[in-house]
Amino acid sequence: MKTILTTLNAKYIHTSLALRWIYVANKDSFDIDFIEYSLKEDIDFIVQELLNTQCDVLGFSVCIWNVDQTEIIIKRLKQIKPELILFVGGPEVTYEPEYFLNKWPIDYVISGEGEFVVGELLQAIGNDSPILIDGVSSKQHISKKVIQADIDELIKLDSPYQLDRDKKNMQHRIIYFETSRGCPFQCQYCLSSLEKGVRYFPKEYIEQNLAYLIKEDSRQIKFLDRTFNINKSHTEFVFQYLIQHYRPNLSCQFEVYADILSEELIQNLNSNLPVNFFRFEIGIQSTYEPTNLAVKRMQDFEVLARNIRLLIEGKKVDLHLDLIAGLPHESYERFIQSFNDVFQLKAKEVQLGFLKLLRGTNLRKQADKYGYVYSESAPYEVIENKAITSEELDKIRMAEFALDKLWNSGRFSRTMNLIFSTYYANRYYEFFYSFGKYYKEKGLPIFGYQLEDLYRFLYEFLLSLEIDVLPSLKTDYYQNYNIRPHGFWKSEFTKKERKQLHYQIGQDKEFLQKNRLTRKIVEKQMTIDPLYENSYQLTLFGVRKSNAEEHPVYIYQFKK
Repeated sequence: MKTILTTLNAKYIHTSLALRWIYVANKDSFDIDFIEYSLKEDIDFIVQELLNTQCDVLGFSVCIWNVDQTEIIIKRLKQIKPELILFVGGPEVTYEPEYFLNKWPIDYVISGEGEFVVGELLQAIGNDSPILIDGVSSKQHISKKVIQADIDELIKLDSPYQLDRDKKNMQHRIIYFETSRGCPFQCQYCLSSLEKGVRYFPKEYIEQNLAYLIKEDSRQIKFLDRTFNINKSHTEFVFQYLIQHYRPNLSCQFEVYADILSEELIQNLNSNLPVNFFRFEIGIQSTYEPTNLAVKRMQDFEVLARNIRLLIEGKKVDLHLDLIAGLPHESYERFIQSFNDVFQLKAKEVQLGFLKLLRGTNLRKQADKYGYVYSESAPYEVIENKAITSEELDKIRMAEFALDKLWNSGRFSRTMNLIFSTYYANRYYEFFYSFGKYYKEKGLPIFGYQLEDLYRFLYEFLLSLEIDVLPSLKTDYYQNYNIRPHGFWKSEFTKKERKQLHYQIGQDKEFLQKNRLTRKIVEKQMTIDPLYENSYQLTLFGVRKSNAEEHPVYIYQFKK
């Protein structure tokens, strides 16, 4: 009996740790393998390739981002091969197995961690035995239990991180890694709140597998722990191990609660952490206390903000702060305050998301209490509630678009900092909403535009407000290119004037020798921008080693 495990990852660079765990737990006892796809792949191709495996049993890992495509694939497979035994697992199906058994042509739903339950299911299928297994539901038997795997047994298996088949792609894909399972918090919109307690993998196991990943030249490790820093000694152990075994071109990402970070730990990171090594995702979600109480999210924003500032001042950890629009009790005006509270911290990224009422969460069960209207199809995004209208949420979406393009992209850093220190001081949301609204009203393209177009759109928007920050925008624009680009602005010089300037500067031997330049470099690799009377800024292209470096800039003043 041949079994295939599969899933659709959001992107090619993503990998499924769940498939790998189930595979290593069962490969010695069953004819089992796994295949991964991405959402962009053709459904007909996926269906045919799965059929070509000639498997007897097929299992899908189902998440919020792949549920719709998975349903289509399963229906086509069952139509073509009715005798194929199909089971599904994953967060999307775990808490409502009966719904999926009635809607999809599947045989079984696994609720919870499936490493060992899959083996029990395959054994029962092979023996033609009744399926009465905790965590496994069928139309004849709905299990009310969500299974947790025994970590002491998991660590006896071959490592899911050290499969030979993954070696060649480690440099090109994200490695998902867990040092614990479970979450101690009860956030009512999150599936992790339904798990009780936190279970840790042994230190020796963590060290062994991290050592392997570091040695094999992986580029990005994303730690899946729900709240990585809930246990102080565990956090310090992992951080210290990674710092001691630092390797260039490796980055590690963690989800942390910022208000429980100790000052001692922050100082240690600021002192000893290599640059570009750690990235923290910090869920703030809202700064409105009634909202946080309603969703059982406990946080001290004053302490949280202080710790974030300390990390930013240290310039070692990249910070990604999360906000959620559409939470209970938070009106449009109050959300704007939450946004401004969070944005003023000036983290590298601020992600503005919209509440999703996930299957199984308590907030979904309480939807009527808060007047929620939400999409019935994945990702179940909120449309409105008692505190905020659909029109107001659409306004926030306009701001989100601008936020991602202008701030989170990192392409406009000088211009954004200039605007927020002058024209839009402490009015962060207002700026992003205004640009998003302008973009929509002008009918500007969401897709298919060039980078220089986005700079021009911003330039024209600012000019419509009588704000001219062209020098700053030019500098931001130049950082995107390694060779001298065409400008997005109307040239200040005619072709003849530019040629004359290049020639005159190229004849200034004193300037050239002082800056180790040549006439050819000036003519072929430099842009010239006016500063003030008889003074120009020269930007040199083609010499920096990475986009993280600044282009060399020279100030040239014609002698009177």
